[in-house]
Amino acid sequence: MYIAIDASRAINERAGIGRYSRELIKKMIEIDKKNDYLLFFSYFRKTPEKERQLKIFQGPKVKLKTCRIPGAWKEKIWRWRLSWFEKFIGQADVFFAPSFLEVNFGLKTPQVVTIHDLTTFIYPEQRGQEVSERLSRRAKEAAKYARKIIAVSKSTAADASKYLKLAKNKIKVIYPGLTKLPTPSKNLPPNLKPKNFILFVGTIEPRKNLIGLFKAYVLLPPVLQEKYPLVIVGAEGWNNGETYDVLKALKLANKVKFLGFIADPVLAKLYQEAAVFVYPSLYEGFGLPVLEALSYGTPVVTSNISSLPEAADQAALLINPKDPKSIASGLQRLLEGKFECENLRKEAQKQVQKFTWEKAARETIKMLEEVAEN
Repeated sequence: MYIAIDASRAINERAGIGRYSRELIKKMIEIDKKNDYLLFFSYFRKTPEKERQLKIFQGPKVKLKTCRIPGAWKEKIWRWRLSWFEKFIGQADVFFAPSFLEVNFGLKTPQVVTIHDLTTFIYPEQRGQEVSERLSRRAKEAAKYARKIIAVSKSTAADASKYLKLAKNKIKVIYPGLTKLPTPSKNLPPNLKPKNFILFVGTIEPRKNLIGLFKAYVLLPPVLQEKYPLVIVGAEGWNNGETYDVLKALKLANKVKFLGFIADPVLAKLYQEAAVFVYPSLYEGFGLPVLEALSYGTPVVTSNISSLPEAADQAALLINPKDPKSIASGLQRLLEGKFECENLRKEAQKQVQKFTWEKAARETIKMLEEVAEN
């Protein structure tokens, strides 16, 4: 069988869907000894890093093709019902789009698409009405055009059924794997002590609920605030003006440290040395940072809504993210409760073993084969 995949985001993005595409496709071509692959990469600027990333995907049954096109142009052209792309990818039996933006409306080849979340449907104000409407419309079109849908969690599958108006038998849940981070760096960032800080990892945007976290943090006893500064790791997102306004109003500037987007070895060190990892997000397609923290045995406080209970199960302390008192209570329990933390570490060892890229790759290959055969 001949499988074509739009792997563009695997080399164009470092986190999120980029990491999902990279890890899943690498594992698929590593373990699949039966099928042939065409991996398609689109990008505008050619860089040494992109060239290096392309080499990762080379293999005896893998053909690579590239196309120099700006992302904004691609988003428009992929909606046009043109036959050129069919010729470009050759006689593929099935086409895999790792996100709805990679679905090509000119293809007669059956397509499978992964839906990661329905944020623009549930929180349209966070990206702005115009952007959310455009992306939501594209997601609906792509989901209807695709033969099958992969959802990264049961929660996302339910959202897809509700907001995309899809039959449940068109959707299959295939959990992503846990990416093993590189060896932790030797040292923590300046002014941080091992086991003496609270860690949050995620893009700085309203959905991540940093406002709720800041309001919870000020409810902690002063002695805990003094001992455990709050460390925020993640790139700037969108509509985060109110987040910084609340930070200023609560006078937390000296107790909250923003590290921005950091290299994976430093991230691994932070996960390893955090006293507690907190992730009070209001909505997630899956919530990989929770699994990453659990893999280091770090006690986790996370939300009891959306997909986060699927990622955490019994290995984390679940709180109501809409109630700062609930978040604060969870943090205080774990910061002061050594016995409870030890129990959670034991559960964490079991939980992280459920999510592997090999399992995700085998299930994805099986679905692609079934779509091609039918």
